[in-house]
Amino acid sequence: MEAARTRQPRIANALDAISAARRARPRYRPRMDLPAANARFRVAIHRAQGCYFAQVLDLPGCFSRGTTEVEALENARSAIRAYLWLGRALDGDTATVQLEISA
Repeated sequence: MEAARTRQPRIANALDAISAARRARPRYRPRMDLPAANARFRVAIHRAQGCYFAQVLDLPGCFSRGTTEVEALENARSAIRAYLWLGRALDGDTATVQLEISA
């Protein structure tokens, strides 16, 4: 005689809600057209708290930091490459999880 298989009750948790949200979300679309890899970008250098910050004016949210103006600018080059790479990597990709949080 075969042993009767008993089904374990399913426990709901936060991951179920995340999985459901993942299926319900539309595909991610970048909000801006990405420039060519050899494009030129405007950079503003700011001094604050004993170091320098480089803000790439053409790419929202793209910043870098350095102990000198030159270092901040060189770090901005790396930040631009990372920004462009990430934009291309996410192009047409679906977001894993989308959340709203407060600051």
